[in-house]
Amino acid sequence: MISGIKRRKTFGLIAAATLTATLMTSTAALAQSKGSITVSAVSSFKLIEALVPEFTAETGIAVDLQILPYDQLRQRSTAEFVSGTANSDVYAQDIVWLGEWSKNAYVRPLDDLIARDITPDDLKDVLPGAFDAVSKQGGKTWSFPVTATYFLMYYRTDLFKQAGLAEPVTFADINTAAEKLTAKDKNQYGIDMPYKRGESFATWFLAAYAGAGGKILKDAPTDFTPTLDSPVAAQVLKNYIGWLKSAPNGAIGHDRPDQTIAMQTGKIAMAATFSVNGTEFVKPEVSSVAGKVGYTTMPRLEASQKPVYPFGGFGMAINAKTEKVENSWAFIKWLSSAKVQTKLALLNGTPMRYSALRDAAVQAKFPWMPVVDKAEQAGQVSPDFRPRYPFWPQIVEALGLQLNSAALGTVTPEDALKTANEQIRKAIVAAGYPVK
Repeated sequence: MISGIKRRKTFGLIAAATLTATLMTSTAALAQSKGSITVSAVSSFKLIEALVPEFTAETGIAVDLQILPYDQLRQRSTAEFVSGTANSDVYAQDIVWLGEWSKNAYVRPLDDLIARDITPDDLKDVLPGAFDAVSKQGGKTWSFPVTATYFLMYYRTDLFKQAGLAEPVTFADINTAAEKLTAKDKNQYGIDMPYKRGESFATWFLAAYAGAGGKILKDAPTDFTPTLDSPVAAQVLKNYIGWLKSAPNGAIGHDRPDQTIAMQTGKIAMAATFSVNGTEFVKPEVSSVAGKVGYTTMPRLEASQKPVYPFGGFGMAINAKTEKVENSWAFIKWLSSAKVQTKLALLNGTPMRYSALRDAAVQAKFPWMPVVDKAEQAGQVSPDFRPRYPFWPQIVEALGLQLNSAALGTVTPEDALKTANEQIRKAIVAAGYPVK
């Protein structure tokens, strides 16, 4: 015979189990009733996989998250947009794709949804540099920012201290440190950068050019004349190529992942890169140099120059052909919310909200957050170091090839930049933008 207490306890366990089963069934039914969406994003968005079930539990919307390498996402999204299909409802949009996507209306403007659902106070929490640069063009908002990344120069504080070197400020400082900290017999090298032909080389060079005070377009949006045939650009490229002497073997074929791995594994002393990659240097679980990494701005030609923070980021955009607008917008609102942004910031250090940027735990883990905060407020963020216009792919093609040729030594830096500048100028004119 079961006692009254045991009977009540047994009944309670059965009731709890029944309630759990009912909730699980209700959640599944809700997900089914709300439908699903497909989201295509780059590799760095794999971190949100663990959080997606929270979104489904909150909204009842199932998410098919498709993670692709950067180049593959670029190719597939372009093919789908051109063909007019809606294989994905939501796409991660790189800042440099904004011009092409907006000009061709590949994605749906979000202004009506933002006005309906996002309060003015909530919008004030979104980093202004991120919002304007990633999402807005032609008077419309084509995506909502979800990540904000900044180009910084990361360096090994332990090696600098041992060598009696101060934090690098100028290109001359970088050159001195790179040479002094290279010990090939110890498999230790001063610096590594992308040199492989393609988008990374073009992007990293333009970030260095911006640090030196250069602007690839003279005065956009009124004058789109390219400036890569300038003495400053040549000086930057000569320094950039000169770093090969202090780079690991095979660096001529390195892309951005190679640089990240070289820093993580303790092979190099310096790496200029986006902060989303810099987070991988300071995580003890993936980096052998965690706790030994400092950061500073991109090098300047003269210490008296103002620092520049080249900026990049991703937004989430809704396919213009999808019929799942409300579900897609619900996902974007959730991913860009203060709660989720703070969670993501602790994982990848790329928040696009002041509240997440200023979170104590985030700042403790990624100590450059206060610097980025001040840069945003001071207007030192430079999203224009890469043009956010439809002719960006032509810039990558021309500049990526010529930079690599100069690094290989088949052409001089001056000739490489002159050729690239002329090709870029023709592409800009063909796209209908004014040059003088």
